[in-house]
Formats: sequence, structure tokens, C-alpha cells
Amino acid sequence: MERSGNTRTPSGTGSVWKENNVISMLEQNSVWRSVLPMGERLLLDRGRRWTESPGNDRFAFLDKGLIRLSSLGENGSERIFLHIGAGCIFSELSCMHVAPLSTASFLAMENCEVYLFPKHLLEDRNFTLSHPELMMNLVQSLILKAGAFFGQIEESVGLSPEHLVCRYLFRLQEDASLHLRPKFSQSDLALALGLHRSTVCRILHDLRERGILGEFTRTRLEILDKEALRALCRAD
Repeated sequence: MERSGNTRTPSGTGSVWKENNVISMLEQNSVWRSVLPMGERLLLDRGRRWTESPGNDRFAFLDKGLIRLSSLGENGSERIFLHIGAGCIFSELSCMHVAPLSTASFLAMENCEVYLFPKHLLEDRNFTLSHPELMMNLVQSLILKAGAFFGQIEESVGLSPEHLVCRYLFRLQEDASLHLRPKFSQSDLALALGLHRSTVCRILHDLRERGILGEFTRTRLEILDKEALRALCRAD
């Protein structure tokens, strides 16, 4: 797996990186393994979907596997916001957030082993005093998630679908080569940008017709005119 923008937590464990316009987190909350006996073990089969709901009374720790967080936009298109790897807490926002989160859901991308913790641990003063390193770690990971979500939202505000696609493709060609290996499909690109696949296909077709883009498959992406692509990245 290729990573970019890799950062580490102050404790020296865990990493965060951006891949295909989606933030990924790994081992951000590994210190919580020390209290796994306090949680309820749950196995999620690959393909199982977990829907967020307000007033949730439990949050989860992913011990093994991979989970994807996505949400439906107003136009009905799905957008991927986060990939959650082993050693990370998830679903904690629904314990704290009073607004409905009905469009957000988690999808098990692999067979997963999860531990569920009661919400009251986050409000228990004695637990906080006994495990200050766990609460500090949770705050740190929440800050990282907030920054990642804000960055994704800020990046897309006021931009047309064409601008979003062109800016994403332009970032891929950081080296001098015209032939790239994107390792994702046109459908993956649509999910990452929160656009309908038909919209992305139409934009890519137009870029080919204008001689800016060549072949686009999971293993090969040809950008034929970098300067023209750069010009299309500019929002009017």
C-alpha cells in the first residue's frame, strides 16, 4: 500500500495517511488494548454494514480488520471519508453527537474483530483518573479525525465536479512520467470525491476528447497534457 502524508502520534505509535483522496488511520488507539477485557467482543463478517445513530450507548475498538466510513450526500451519491485500520476506535462520535448521523455508516472491508465499550466510560471520572493515557489518546485521535474531515470539506467547497476530478488527477502526476499506476478505478474515484460514477465518466470522456487524458485503468493512467490539466484545476 502506497502512502502519502504519513504522520505519527506524539506517543510514537500509529499512523495517518491519505491515499486516493481518503484518509486512512492505523493503530491510533492501540493503548486501548490494555482494557479490552472491559469490552464485549464482536465479530463482523466482510461486507457487514454498521449504521451510525444518535444516542448510541456504545463505542467500538477495531482489534483486527479494516472498516470504511462513508456517508450519502444530498444527491444520493456515496462518499468515503475514512478507512479505519486495526488498533483504532470508531463510532465514538455517535456517543457524543446529538445531531442525527443517519447517513453515515461503517462497512467491514475484511473480517473484523471488534470490542464494544459502554458510553459511560467516557463520562466516568474514576475511569479517567485511572487511565489518563487512554483519554489523552482518544482526544488526540479525535483531533486528527476533525482535521481530516475539515480538510476534505474545505477542499471541495465551491468546486464543480470537473474541478474536483481535474485537481485530483493533477495531484497524481507529481513526477515527470506521463504514465502512472493509480491502483484505483473510475468507480473508486467517484466514491472518493462523492460524485456519481456517470458524472466522473462524462468528465473523463471529455478530457480524452480534448486530448488531455489518455488511458485510465486501475493499472495505467495517461496524462497527455499536464498544462491543460493544470489550467482546468483553477476555480473561476
